Amino acid sequence: MPEVQLHHEGHPKYRRMVRFDWSGTPLHWVPGDPFSTHMMNVLHLLLPEGERHFIKAVLEASSLVDDPELEAAIKPFIQQESWHAWAHQVVLDHLAEQGIDTKPYTDRLGKTLSVTLGDPPRFFPPAVKRWWLYRRLADVAALEHFTAMLGQWVLSNRGLDYARTDPMMLDLLRWHGAEEVEHRSLVFDVYQHVCGSYLIRAASMLFTAPLFVGWWIAGARYLMAQDPTIDRKWRFRDWLWAAREYRLPGPWKLLVTTPVRYMRPSHHPNDEANTQMAVDYLNYSPAAKAAKERAHPQGKSGGSDGSRGVFGVAVERADVR
Repeated sequence: MPEVQLHHEGHPKYRRMVRFDWSGTPLHWVPGDPFSTHMMNVLHLLLPEGERHFIKAVLEASSLVDDPELEAAIKPFIQQESWHAWAHQVVLDHLAEQGIDTKPYTDRLGKTLSVTLGDPPRFFPPAVKRWWLYRRLADVAALEHFTAMLGQWVLSNRGLDYARTDPMMLDLLRWHGAEEVEHRSLVFDVYQHVCGSYLIRAASMLFTAPLFVGWWIAGARYLMAQDPTIDRKWRFRDWLWAAREYRLPGPWKLLVTTPVRYMRPSHHPNDEANTQMAVDYLNYSPAAKAAKERAHPQGKSGGSDGSRGVFGVAVERADVR
């Protein structure tokens, strides 16, 4: 299948069917730092469930889109999000092999998201069902703002490199982060096209921001409690320390800076993050380059290795899955 070439800033290009080998990844893949490891591990719990609902909301809204370029960008967005969900789900299987059962947490999360991002009750009249779709789409746009922010953070910060983070996990985080930056405008543009209400958009961020951070903290508490190799609890001061070391985005960034930037009436995702940095990493990523070579076995990947000095640690284990 030929790659879909779209040139709109903030829209996806195509799905990169990356694969990772987790056989050599330790339980604490930030060495000596189970706190940062499990805070980042929460993304593996949140994202598969969340992205399935993202896909469903955008698919339902696609019937209202009559702009050809925007409509064309929906398919690669859905393909990227479905592959993200799969890639993180495989990490959950790896955690289970290491003695951490994530199913109780993900089951609770799934039930909550089915209520907030799922279909409206059948007895709702058509006008309310339409509002429900707008509100779901606005919630997804707000959450995509967070994922783009996290993507830019993991691409630009070197703290995890300095901590000698497992290179396979770091490549997963940066590949996913780069694609989130690449398609950061798609859901927002769909929402603006089919609805565009600032009040709904602002209310969605006020609703989703504390829930997102709350589920993140709850997930980290759960993982640390389930970890059979440690006997320590989640502590806020550990988060502050990890943020100072650039191993995690800080609480101020998650709770204040990110939502406030989104709440500006003039906000557009194109004003956030850096598309070129994302594309540069996708050209460098060992997993993304291996996926491109599998998709085009007769030719060599055209990705330049010139960004090695920018992105630091090279992935040492080959993609063998």
